[in-house]
Amino acid sequence: MKYSTCVAAVGLIAALCAAGCGSDNGRHDNDNTGGGPTATPAKTATVAAPTPTVGGPTVTAGGPTSTAAGPTSTAGSPGPTSTPGGPSNCESDHMTLTITSQANSDLDTGWTGIAHNQPTLEQTKVTVNLDCVGNDCVVDGSALAGTPFGSPLPLAAGGVPACVVNTFREGVTGTYNCASGCGDSTVRLTSSVILAQILEKPCPICVGDTTPNDGVKGGTCDSGKNKGGACDTGGISPVFGATSNDCLPSASSVGELPIDIAPLTTGTVTQTASTTCAQPRFGATCFCPSQDRPNACIAPAPEGTCPASGFCDDPTFGACSGEPARNCDPGNGTGDCEDIQPGAGTCEAKTRPCFGTTITRTGQCGTQTGTLVGFFCIPATRAPAINTVSGLPGPGTVSLPVSSLRVPR
Repeated sequence: MKYSTCVAAVGLIAALCAAGCGSDNGRHDNDNTGGGPTATPAKTATVAAPTPTVGGPTVTAGGPTSTAAGPTSTAGSPGPTSTPGGPSNCESDHMTLTITSQANSDLDTGWTGIAHNQPTLEQTKVTVNLDCVGNDCVVDGSALAGTPFGSPLPLAAGGVPACVVNTFREGVTGTYNCASGCGDSTVRLTSSVILAQILEKPCPICVGDTTPNDGVKGGTCDSGKNKGGACDTGGISPVFGATSNDCLPSASSVGELPIDIAPLTTGTVTQTASTTCAQPRFGATCFCPSQDRPNACIAPAPEGTCPASGFCDDPTFGACSGEPARNCDPGNGTGDCEDIQPGAGTCEAKTRPCFGTTITRTGQCGTQTGTLVGFFCIPATRAPAINTVSGLPGPGTVSLPVSSLRVPR
């Protein structure tokens, strides 16, 4: 399926995925138990897991298990596979499947916790082909290779804004079941990270286009390479507004990050830390290569211990009440917030979300609506500010509510 979500991350990214993916929106989740929207898979069907072709997590999803270098991840199987030749719920043996990202997404990137609980883009669309026997379909997203993965993703945390432009590094592969809407896909992206200058506007905005992805350029780029040019909205950030591939940033990238979501699934992904941390003094394991430490927790002791609540007892960090991405000193009242930016409010002390030794995310099957989840590792960028605030290299997770539309082809 053509998936769109966003990563990438990057402490900012992540985003990523089969269907679309900003700044701390005030939501908090328990990173030890999954975080983000959690749901029990609907009608069940077994789907064979795609086999990763590059180093990454090991995946088990009701099919053959493939092993690759890196941390181990288990993607739960949605259930038994339908019998070929039996009753089919597919509209045709050959269809297109269009996935559209919806509200209430959750993106957690990096080990510091500051860049967790960010929303991804809404109304981003991705289309793939389905070739089916009975209810069981193979996803053919080969045409996506080299194309944009949604529109630019605006992100900001800890006073550092960035715009992430995602491109499909390879075609999307996977499986899908017509009866249940359950599926697994492998999504491999290149996420180009652009360090922005304006906290309130990490990416150029497409102003005035009322219908996203209709092919009609009814808006105008307010900045960037095509300032003043016509644009068609490709996705909407609930924090920063509409972005478009017609409105790309003018600054240069500070990192071209390979982001692999394998799988992006309606089932359950469980990742266990198994990599030696770059700072051995923590005496702990990490999720990703070159990750400095498990999390930012100083307390409870020992350092790096994430409580069952999913939040560090200490340290906290400061964020403005009216602009959560703005960094501030909690003892300074409005000095770092309202006094600098009208509407930013007062500085508040925030608890830091943390990843424990296991990360679990659970999706939801559905033929019309559902939730896609995934885990991925995020390399470091060439911008120390981004790496320090977000905690890169480090892990990332995405939980993405989506709607879907099947059409015979």
